[in-house]
Amino acid sequence: MKSVLFIHRSVGRNLLADGGVYRLMAETSRGFLLSDYDQNTDTLRSESEPPRKLGLKFPGGDTKPADYAALFDAEAEGEAKAFQDFVMGYDIIAIKSCYTASNIKSDEELEAIKNQYHVIAEFFVLHPEKLLVVLTTPPLRHFRTTPDAALRARQIATWLATERFAPNVEPNIGVFNFFDLLANPDGTTNPHTLYAKYCRLWPFDSHPNAAASRAVAPLFVEFLAAQAAD
Repeated sequence: MKSVLFIHRSVGRNLLADGGVYRLMAETSRGFLLSDYDQNTDTLRSESEPPRKLGLKFPGGDTKPADYAALFDAEAEGEAKAFQDFVMGYDIIAIKSCYTASNIKSDEELEAIKNQYHVIAEFFVLHPEKLLVVLTTPPLRHFRTTPDAALRARQIATWLATERFAPNVEPNIGVFNFFDLLANPDGTTNPHTLYAKYCRLWPFDSHPNAAASRAVAPLFVEFLAAQAAD
């Protein structure tokens, strides 16, 4: 049975809790054992152990692509290397940035994010025995972003989910398009932003609601099971 570590912040926490990911796993046959690390609270938990503080410092102090690039740096040292060693103790590593990373303000920033993901991919080329699963970043509510920034968020999600991110070159990288499951499609009202049915009541909150987590969680579990079976 393969071990999986899911690294996340609040949206991931809601996906696990509101979506019942651990419950869904218990109800289905799968070939993996899940643990999750909430970077916001430094809490590690798994099916087999109670939650505990990990006590390691996450590079960059957030889960933005730049922070993951620092984590998966082949030349990491000190605290970053200590966290990297912990993460690489798992067979499958799933990473997700929080919705704030969807506020991409310029084309230059978009290209920088692509380069950060390339750094991450290059690290896993050096570790073919491990599997990386990238969850694309969830969209923002339409009045918490701009049309241009929302389009860039769609562009990075699409780029990650296609062969331009080179999953066919790096077969140990899979992409779960979380963004696409939550965002209004092109040609609709407020394209590339969070579906109204998945918005919370508080108007300034871009966290997807419980209905979103319940819709996505079975797909996420199914995706992880497929990756573990390969």
